[in-house]
Amino acid sequence: MDSGLPRKESCGYPLKLDPIFQERVWGVEDLTLLYAPRPAAPHRVGEVWLSGDDNRVANGSWSGTTLGELTNACGPALLGSDVFRNRTAGSAAFPLLVKFLFTTDKLSVQVHPPDSYARKREASAGKTEMWHVVATKPGARLAIGFREDITEKEWDRASLRVAVESGQIEQMLDWIQVREGETFFIPAGTVHAIGASLVLCEIQQNSDITYRLYDYNRPGTDGKPRPLHVEKALDVLQFHTPGGRTHPLKLATAKPKRVCLAACPYFVTEKWTFDSTVMVGSQRTVEVWIGLEGVAEFEAGGERVRCRKGEVVVTPAEMDRLTIHPLQHSVFLRTFPPDLDNYADKILRANSLSERELRGVYFPSAGSLPKENP
Repeated sequence: MDSGLPRKESCGYPLKLDPIFQERVWGVEDLTLLYAPRPAAPHRVGEVWLSGDDNRVANGSWSGTTLGELTNACGPALLGSDVFRNRTAGSAAFPLLVKFLFTTDKLSVQVHPPDSYARKREASAGKTEMWHVVATKPGARLAIGFREDITEKEWDRASLRVAVESGQIEQMLDWIQVREGETFFIPAGTVHAIGASLVLCEIQQNSDITYRLYDYNRPGTDGKPRPLHVEKALDVLQFHTPGGRTHPLKLATAKPKRVCLAACPYFVTEKWTFDSTVMVGSQRTVEVWIGLEGVAEFEAGGERVRCRKGEVVVTPAEMDRLTIHPLQHSVFLRTFPPDLDNYADKILRANSLSERELRGVYFPSAGSLPKENP
């Protein structure tokens, strides 16, 4: 895959990416929790994109290059041979999209398609995602799936369409009060919504396909109602998915403190907490490190770059051993596209976990339909 860019040199060093601030009707003005002083950004920011194809490298020999251009230029050297070879047809160049979400209002009731449907109807990858709660206020809620008393037998397609038109669909959802530090997994096909007063880190397949079922009859940023996608949403909606709150697993390492938050075919996400230097061996796959607290310097390949909360560093597959130097107490999320069976086997073997414990974070069938819809 040749983007026409010159192959300057190896991409084997920590790549810091510039964030992209996105305006949303449900967004916020105050970003100081993660970004102080306030950066040049739209008035009401709802999403901060951190690892999309349009995010630009901020350091080293690839500075100024977009992540999509870098992926096309370096291919397996960046992603890893297995990830590069197994990319979903029609997918964006880089496999994972990391965002921060800031909410002052509810997001739409929506659902995302699986790969099979998205490839056929949208020429895109599907969208399985997870949320890690960075900050919240008392009473903040998320909706994931339907209430237990809502059954597929009682709610056929025609009934759901009526519920959407009347706004009743919002009351049918399973609204959950959330706390800071919790993690939620949302596989494709899961109806969901996000409430107000939340800051979330969202990790997802690099796809922007969203099917809105209901948007509270409110105007968008342009003053016009945002489009709904009811029929497509009903095509992919599933009444029962493995989505919901995860039960993180502490991994058997003295330092740093490592916790597995979620593991599915598209990403594994761990939470690392450290106060002293950390050495990370070559993983043979690309990784994204996301700053939640503190500040640390990432060093490899003759490059040393500082990463603060609200920022990310991408570590390429071809990179040699990574050294992380925390300048203060630091918390980072580490996410990567996995060899899932191998990762699960390592967790079980190294931590003596039961299958039941593993199921709290392990979702091997996420992102597929139980049967193809016409």
